[in-house]
Amino acid sequence: MDILKTSDDRKYRRGLHEKRLFTRGIALGLAAVMLAGCSGSGTSTSQGSTDAGTTGQSAETQASQGQEQTTIEMWYHISPDQATLLLQMIDEFQELHPGIKVETQSVAFAEIKKQLSIGVAADQLPDVTLCDTVDNVSFAAMGAAMDITSEVEAWGELENYFEAPVNSARYEDKYYGVPYYSNCLAIMYNKDIFDEMGLEYPDSGWTWDDFKDMTAKTTTADHYGLTMSLIKSEEGTFDVLPFIWQAGADYDSLDSEGAREALTMINDFYQNGYMSKELISMTQADMCASLFATGKSAMMVAGSWLNTNIQNENPDLNYGVVTFPNYKNAASPIGGGNIMMMKDDNREASWELMKFLSSKENSRKFCEDAGYISPREDAVAESTLWLNDPILSVYTEQLKLAKARGPHPKWPEISSAIQFAYQDVLSGAKSVDDALKQAAAEVAEIISE
Repeated sequence: MDILKTSDDRKYRRGLHEKRLFTRGIALGLAAVMLAGCSGSGTSTSQGSTDAGTTGQSAETQASQGQEQTTIEMWYHISPDQATLLLQMIDEFQELHPGIKVETQSVAFAEIKKQLSIGVAADQLPDVTLCDTVDNVSFAAMGAAMDITSEVEAWGELENYFEAPVNSARYEDKYYGVPYYSNCLAIMYNKDIFDEMGLEYPDSGWTWDDFKDMTAKTTTADHYGLTMSLIKSEEGTFDVLPFIWQAGADYDSLDSEGAREALTMINDFYQNGYMSKELISMTQADMCASLFATGKSAMMVAGSWLNTNIQNENPDLNYGVVTFPNYKNAASPIGGGNIMMMKDDNREASWELMKFLSSKENSRKFCEDAGYISPREDAVAESTLWLNDPILSVYTEQLKLAKARGPHPKWPEISSAIQFAYQDVLSGAKSVDDALKQAAAEVAEIISE
């Protein structure tokens, strides 16, 4: 990536923004062509399951018992390993609900939002789908996700959830999804490096001043003080945003003292050599593998899922994790996935599946197996893993202070403005003040439309 080309990128992005209506018209035509050969879900007793292991009772068995069978389709974007238990649970659901058949379709994480958007244009959507938490509100605002407020309120289980995951599924005081799995960010640290430098490990009471001091002192010719993703993508926003929050600002107050403090601190780390210059093009997985897991960074802004990466890449690494340093607050962004209902045709059957997958026991089992944290506080309270594991227990504590990004239906555009701001500053193209003023103006225009 050539970061110095951001001004050209910005012009290109603006051009796309101005042509939005024209592009949508093309998308409608393309979507119709692309999906013309695809079959919808609806009710059926003849089609088999897309994924192996989700057969349930056969159509012939249903017919012999004189039962009508409703077929619903579910899309998911998790990895094959993570999906194993999900598919087993769907099998169990079908055994308990012989009148409902579930067809499942695996879609790559990077593609599912695009495929759902195409499905909206062509009116060919699954009944139920997993989605990134940050996309739930976007689909609600588009009118694509079903309003399930009446079902959720009758269910009465959201009172057992952490607040941040619930907020990611709510739009204009109505519910358009149910949180399915959660994660958040905290700070991983290399214990051997801290021992080598004669420094005490950070603890839950540490401050921004402590953070700055430790980042500087742990930077040597052999290792950086800090690693965080600064790439121009949602991963970069995910890592930068918590510091903006901690300083008392947010996406709608970027031209503020708090936002300037946050971006100035990050830029100082970067320009002083406390962080690798390559972080502007590194994903979270890349930076973990290249820098932290190899002992080349003392600390890393890291999600709970990277714990699994480290265990696979360097199981002997001596590391710990601590909640974010305290300034005006110690906020962390929430990530994860929600379950959305996308069609009204088989509403009752779809809701039965959503309830089943979201039960306390199933939430605990799936999230433990997949390496996530359950969004259900009551499930976490009964889990020895999340409460006692030296790494995951810290993320569980951090989740209590986590916030949803936005939520806003135009979050991708808002996030892009934030990305341009921090990359313009890191490249030296703009000062902190100028970059944040421009980002604030762009965000104000975006949210006013």
